[in-house]
Amino acid sequence: MNTDWNEWAENRQRVRKRRNLNRTADAPPATKSSATLMDFRSNDYLGLGSRGLPGRRDPAPVGAGSSRVVAGTYPAHRKLELALSRLAGATDALVFSSGYLANLGVIGALDSPGTTLLMDEHVHASLRDAARAATSRHELFPHQNLAELAHALENARQAQPGGRIAVVVESVYSVLGDATDLDALAGLCAAHRALLVVDEAHSFATVPDGTLTGGHGLWSRERDVTVPVIVTASLSKALAGQGGVILFGGSETRAALWRDHMVNTARPFVFDTGLSPLVAAATLDACTAAAEQNLAGRLEERRRLARTVLGRRSAVERVLDGGDGPILSLRMPSAASALAVARELDEAGIRVGVFRPPSVPDNISRIRLSVHADHRPDKLVIALEHVASSVERAWGITDSCPFAARDARPPEHRHRQILVEDPNVVREVMGDPRSFLPDNALTSNVPLDPAARRILAKVGFQLPPVLASATGELHRRVRRVTTPYFSAATVRRRLPDIRRICRESIKELEADLGSGPVDLSRTISFAVPARSLQMLSGMPAPGSPELQRWSADSLELFWGWPERSRQIRLARSAAEFYVWLRSAVQESRGGENLFASLLDAGISVERVVSLGYFLVIAGQETTRMLISTALHRALGDRSLWTELGNPKSGPGAAEELIRETLRRSSSVPTWRRESAVPTDRPGLHTEPGDHLLLRLSGDALPDHRLAFGHGIHRCLGAALAEQESSLVIHELARSLPGLRPSGVAPSWLTLLSFQSPQHVIAENS
Repeated sequence: MNTDWNEWAENRQRVRKRRNLNRTADAPPATKSSATLMDFRSNDYLGLGSRGLPGRRDPAPVGAGSSRVVAGTYPAHRKLELALSRLAGATDALVFSSGYLANLGVIGALDSPGTTLLMDEHVHASLRDAARAATSRHELFPHQNLAELAHALENARQAQPGGRIAVVVESVYSVLGDATDLDALAGLCAAHRALLVVDEAHSFATVPDGTLTGGHGLWSRERDVTVPVIVTASLSKALAGQGGVILFGGSETRAALWRDHMVNTARPFVFDTGLSPLVAAATLDACTAAAEQNLAGRLEERRRLARTVLGRRSAVERVLDGGDGPILSLRMPSAASALAVARELDEAGIRVGVFRPPSVPDNISRIRLSVHADHRPDKLVIALEHVASSVERAWGITDSCPFAARDARPPEHRHRQILVEDPNVVREVMGDPRSFLPDNALTSNVPLDPAARRILAKVGFQLPPVLASATGELHRRVRRVTTPYFSAATVRRRLPDIRRICRESIKELEADLGSGPVDLSRTISFAVPARSLQMLSGMPAPGSPELQRWSADSLELFWGWPERSRQIRLARSAAEFYVWLRSAVQESRGGENLFASLLDAGISVERVVSLGYFLVIAGQETTRMLISTALHRALGDRSLWTELGNPKSGPGAAEELIRETLRRSSSVPTWRRESAVPTDRPGLHTEPGDHLLLRLSGDALPDHRLAFGHGIHRCLGAALAEQESSLVIHELARSLPGLRPSGVAPSWLTLLSFQSPQHVIAENS
């Protein structure tokens, strides 16, 4: 028995030709009398197939009329096949009337005595149906498990030393959205002389290299290892048409051999009416657009953006699969929860796929997202924020303020600190920095993985005590330099400038609202604190996207509970921010800003960088969270929103709203301290080294001022944060009285010392 696939196909071709049984799928040649020929071959019984669509210059008919090996091949078919070959980097192609039939055709055409099909257990139903119908032995191997595939290949070769083997996979799987390691797979197939069939239904035309197979050079490699690589794809997905295609690579002779083999032996091609020529012509237009407009490159940008947005939230990243292609898959707790999330999102105008048993290969229900090249980036982000919140809440993430009425720490981490809730005891602890060290800014909440520590060490990352984390003379020195920049008197003097920044930001927001909902937490809530901090301090500032990413990543790294793999990504971001900040501090020498003033006062570069690190992150980010939390509350109460916009009473109402927000749901609900001495007093029993968690905000606390600390470590920016937040709330309610919540309710960010709604999405009615 011949184990070589190419020789087998050549032998089959020679037999057909010798018996005069070889078919072609070519369009009939044009003749002078073509228009007057009578058609006796097609099945166009009512004569409707030859009609075109009004307004089209291309005369391609709607119906092919018959099988393509009889009379159903039109010029549009061949033009489309050549265009698909160019787009994919293939040598030739053969178009079917559906992707399902293309897969049936491939497996059927490979079927013969002595053939073994080894298939990934997650391949599409069409491939599995084809294998069941074939006489060849077929076997499933565990999904993406190349070690098990290698074992199966060895067993198949031993069981039938002279047999042929075909390995069948998908490039990007339709449910999980994960991509196959095609390089490793091709090497494995070459070593065992196995033919490789790759279904590219979900990657064809979606990657800049054409197909994943073409991008990995498998067709060119084929010339060296003489193992055919056959690709199938759907034309109804990326190209928004209808039909399927089989693509052939390698030399023209090799491609022609395998195309001829499929034309003559793929029963769904031989016995099915050809793809509508009109649809073929329309798909050709789509193929041309995909090639000329770089739609795959645009899709790649959207895919990366979607992966980034969903990856911001640790609870979502934990259940996120795929993203190597245009499909992202989110595991759900149950089929019922998947349906509930889909319904909630549907009401917000967001359509998602729902996959449930038995149609999922691993019995896990999922929400599936397909990213499109024409998704507007800003609207894509808004939609994904909705999706992330819905999924988080389905997994039990809170949709109300975490530390308002309870201990929001994960139960498995509560042993790390002693929770102190009595406000009087909290004041005592904060007022005694010798007995209770200000450790809130020096150590990460959970021990960092060695790999994450190495990333930080490589850039010289260090955060020595400074300001809120320092005591004694160093604290007083730094405070003397810093206070003039952020004191209540300075804020009052610069209030007109802050109001100008606020009104400019609102104008930008109004322009954005003209095209749909906007996330206030990432626009107005972020813009005003960031610009005001830069204006007051004179410090340089990175671009908005970088600052938002750096801030979020550093907060989670030091105050969250990130897992090892996530720590590494967060550490890279923190290191990137640290390098930028250190350079900004050094470049400030001799200038007129807070960094320069601290350096002039003899504060070391390392300590200035440390202060800048927490000032940029904790300073502007906590005010952003405070504004977002207050907006979330205000927009949910129409009468309150109206009152906040009143020119006379609005400013007072906004100040009261901010005070109430600070008291009950401050963006900084807790601070950390470390006990330096044993203590045994009412409400507090500690040993040296014990870590304390001080509650600064919540329903049971009567004083909003505690949210900014107490004693010598009371936050210098307290007046700025209150004034700024009140101003934003009032000015926004006055300028946009019709602003209202849009979409699904947000889940909440829950870090040890930071909390706020994950988004505040609103639209203007």
